[in-house]
Amino acid sequence: MKQFLRIHHPIFIILIFISFLYSCDYLESGGTLTRILRKLKFQVTEISNNYPSRLKKYDVLLLQDLKTSPIENEIKNIQDFVREGGILVVCSGSDKAIKGLLEIYDLKLSRLPNSLEFTKRIYPHTYFPDQPLEEIRPRTYFVIESLGRDITILYGTDDKGTVVTFKDGEGTVYFITSSYMFDENGLWTEENAAFLYNLSSTFPKSAHIGLAIDRYVSIETKPPNTFVTLVLKTPIGLAGVYLCILFFLFITLQGRRFGKPLDVYEENRRLSSEYVNAMTALYQKNNTRMDILQHIREKFRYDLGIRWRVNPNLDTTTFIDELNSHGLVDEEKNLSNLLIQLDATNVSESQLLNLAIKVDAFRHLTKLTTN
Repeated sequence: MKQFLRIHHPIFIILIFISFLYSCDYLESGGTLTRILRKLKFQVTEISNNYPSRLKKYDVLLLQDLKTSPIENEIKNIQDFVREGGILVVCSGSDKAIKGLLEIYDLKLSRLPNSLEFTKRIYPHTYFPDQPLEEIRPRTYFVIESLGRDITILYGTDDKGTVVTFKDGEGTVYFITSSYMFDENGLWTEENAAFLYNLSSTFPKSAHIGLAIDRYVSIETKPPNTFVTLVLKTPIGLAGVYLCILFFLFITLQGRRFGKPLDVYEENRRLSSEYVNAMTALYQKNNTRMDILQHIREKFRYDLGIRWRVNPNLDTTTFIDELNSHGLVDEEKNLSNLLIQLDATNVSESQLLNLAIKVDAFRHLTKLTTN
């Protein structure tokens, strides 16, 4: 307990946090290691089939307890990631799963006859000066030997390490022969919690960590989406897609017509003279010529008023003066005479027809539309 107190409060906080995870119905996503790293202010992405590895986005790649070996191209990409300044942490796994990673760094995994419950610090100088730690609890049968690479053994026995580190290009690699240290049970021990804190202190501030547990998945090894495969790579799926497209087009284009759009309205569909003839024939028995004349007059005055912005309800003389003052050109007094004639109190059928023809002619001459 005295040794633990010398490690200071950060490790105590980690242990309290682990206890909190198990004592409460904690709803935050991710495993214990993920949540602890996030509590230490790191951004953690758990690598999975849904979220394959994106090495260019990571500062740290942490491989925990791999059961499946990364493929050759993935190993090469990981090596390039380290050489460009990334940090790689490999926490054991099956010997076959990490064999490829060990080989590219000229390392070998050896099995011991007995399990190592504790291993002491081997490096003569304190590698983590802020929180010195004399021993860890790996519970492992394996140690790492170098086949030629210059490595630093942080913890282990003699010339064989349970935790080793070395530089490769601009980056750093850590190999840990124990997956127990960072699993849910191992992190309960104060030694392993302290080591995790020390290790994370070497990461950049607010580093983005890619965490792969059991299996490392990249774009190359990501299993195909079964739904996409069913839809796009089977005849039935493709037929369904085409039917959906056709149905969408039918709904979208329903009721549409193609070609030049029709005019919104047709100007002067019936001439005033035609209207007079039709109305005269219809109302001849009731002698409604004056009603027709009134209709023609009021409609004509209304259209003139709209065109030249004059009140059509003015008396005829004032109305004519206002039209002239608003820009109407009537040098020969044709319009003035026409408006006066439309004020007649009695007209014959022929006179009514003649007036209607004159109104049509003026409309055509001035391009006066019916509103």
